[in-house]
Amino acid sequence: MARVSWGGIFPVLVTPFGADGSINETRYKALIDDAIANGAQGVVAAGSTGEFYALTKAERARLFKLAVDHAARRVPVLAGVADLRVEDVLEACQSAVAAGCAGGLILPPIYAMPSPREVVAFFAHISRNTPLPLMLYNSPRRAKIELTPALVEQLSALRTVVAIKDSSGDITQVSELVQRVGDNLRVFVGYETMIVPARAVGAHGVIAMAHQIAGPLIRAYWDKALSGDKALEDLGRDVCALYRCFQSGSYYAAIKETMSQLGRDAGGPRLPLLPLADEQKAAIAKIIADAGLERWAKA
Repeated sequence: MARVSWGGIFPVLVTPFGADGSINETRYKALIDDAIANGAQGVVAAGSTGEFYALTKAERARLFKLAVDHAARRVPVLAGVADLRVEDVLEACQSAVAAGCAGGLILPPIYAMPSPREVVAFFAHISRNTPLPLMLYNSPRRAKIELTPALVEQLSALRTVVAIKDSSGDITQVSELVQRVGDNLRVFVGYETMIVPARAVGAHGVIAMAHQIAGPLIRAYWDKALSGDKALEDLGRDVCALYRCFQSGSYYAAIKETMSQLGRDAGGPRLPLLPLADEQKAAIAKIIADAGLERWAKA
C-alpha cells in the first residue's frame, strides 16, 4: 500500500449529544469547521474521545459519513474502528471505507489481553480483510496491551498499516518508534502535552483532545515547538492547564465539561460516564480562571 503523508494536528472529535441523548449533527459539523479553521490537518470521528464505546454501529457509521461529507476533502477523516469482536472491527472498517474515510484508528483486541503472537494475528487478519489504511493505537492504560516499538516494527510489514498513535506517555518509546519505523509509518503521539519533545525526536503529528477546545493555543504550540521561542513556556503552561481540567473527572466527561465552560458546549456524556459532580465542575472552573484559558476559547 502507498504510504500516507498524514501529519500535524488530528483532533478526535467529541460526539455532541442533545438533551434527548441523540447526536447533534449540526453541532458536530460546527466542530469540524472549527477544527479546520484552527489549523487541524485531519480529524478523527468516533474515537475514544468521541465515546465510540457508547455508540451503536449505525451511529458510528453515520458519524463516519457525516464527517467525510462535511470535511469535503479539506482534511482527511480517520474513523475510530476499535471494538470487542473481530467481526465488529471489520464491520466498522467496512463502514469507514463506504463513507470514504482516509483511514482507521485501531486498538489491539480489547479486554482479551492477547499475547504478542495473538496481537500480530489479530492485526494481520484485519489487514487481510479490509483495504482501509490503519493507524495502530497504543493505549496501554486502557487496552492493557503494550504495542512496543519492536512489535510495531513487526506490524509495519502488514500491507495496510501506515501509522501509529502512541499514548504511552513515554518519550523514550516515541523516539525509538521514530527510529525503528519512522521511514515507513507516520508516528503520532496521543497527548498535546508531548508536542515539544515528540517533535524534537521526529514524530509526525498528534492525535489531539484539547485542540477542539482551544484550537489557536494548540496550533501555536505545534508551530513554535521547535523554534525556541520564549513564548513556548507560557503556551505549554496553558496546554498543561487544559489537561488538568480533563483530569478533574472521568476523562471524556471532563473534556465535555471543559468545552461547556469555555462556550463550546457538546452536551453531556453517555453512560457509563456521568456528567461531572458540582465539586468537579468547580475544580475545572478554578483551573480555567487561574490560567486565564478563556482567551484561547475566544481566539
